[in-house]
Amino acid sequence: MGWFVKERRGGAWKRGWLEEILFSSSAPPLTLLTLFAIISLLLFLSSYPRYRYEVQRTAMNLKLFLMFLPILFVFLLVSLQFVHRILFRSSYYVRANQATSLFGEGHFPWGVLLMLVLIILLVSKQSYFHSLWYPTL
Repeated sequence: MGWFVKERRGGAWKRGWLEEILFSSSAPPLTLLTLFAIISLLLFLSSYPRYRYEVQRTAMNLKLFLMFLPILFVFLLVSLQFVHRILFRSSYYVRANQATSLFGEGHFPWGVLLMLVLIILLVSKQSYFHSLWYPTL
């Protein structure tokens, strides 16, 4: 019969069930928090050496990759020139049946330019690369 009579309620009826649970709950006991912190610390300390080893191994592999990257780049350019000569030797001819190539006569040597730019970059930034690859030196 309370629905016939207008009742004045407080602010509690406006809140939902989640807010009611959050307002009525209390913090966990201090001993439980301490136990959780100790267990988390022990788990972290037991896995930290493995994590550090993996980071060092990854850094060393990256340094090796960066060291061999210019050699890989030169190999890629030579392979590109070789494939270009094989594929396009018979497809088109310049004057007097001379086959063109990627670095052929009468053309600007883009490969040589790229190699010179790479060498100049590596020489100018040599101290920076040394500090990255060998930080203890």
